Amino acid sequence: MNKFALTFLVSTAFSIGMASSASLSKPQTLHYEVKMKSLSFGNMGTKKMYIKGNKMRWETNAAYLPLTVIKNEKGTFLVSPFKKTAARYAPGSNRNDPKIYLPGPLGSPKAFLREMRAVKRGREKVGREVCDVYSYYAPASDRKCKLWVSINTGKPVKLVLEGEKKLKDTIVATYTKFVLGGHIPDSLFELPKGYVVRNMPPPPKLKPDQAISKADMREPGS
Repeated sequence: MNKFALTFLVSTAFSIGMASSASLSKPQTLHYEVKMKSLSFGNMGTKKMYIKGNKMRWETNAAYLPLTVIKNEKGTFLVSPFKKTAARYAPGSNRNDPKIYLPGPLGSPKAFLREMRAVKRGREKVGREVCDVYSYYAPASDRKCKLWVSINTGKPVKLVLEGEKKLKDTIVATYTKFVLGGHIPDSLFELPKGYVVRNMPPPPKLKPDQAISKADMREPGS
């Protein structure tokens, strides 16, 4: 191998390595929006989720009560615009986990369904979308779920959180947006200026045979 060829190969390998490193260092992003309703209590408003790497922003306007949960390098905060406060959840709270807000895909729907060991239940139309229907159990929310995924786009279309009589209501989430890999500004994960930060008490320590507190499982603002 001559000197020129060797130099070319080394340069090419270096370039590929730099490109791979850059792609790996870029945080994964996801933005989805859903319209949610309870089969017993009706409209639950629109919910919006933004994820960028380990950062998260969850917005809800249920019952005319706009609330936002923001997770950044300083913690996870429940932000109330009326009281101008940002209440920081304790490190052990399940509110630090994006899966607790809606037990649907937080990345590739195909990868999510494999991870959840979902079972395909057939095909149905949701509006004009022909969808594959899957069922699975979501441990984070302690819910049996059904997910409709478009056969054309591969994106989630509808998610049903199955209820239990006198215990949990059935909730239907209809996706209006699901964007993987889009641009999300870092400013979305910053607390509003001038808000007072307060620490929430840690969640109670439960015995192995005790269920998770309903208050801690409930969605903020629901």
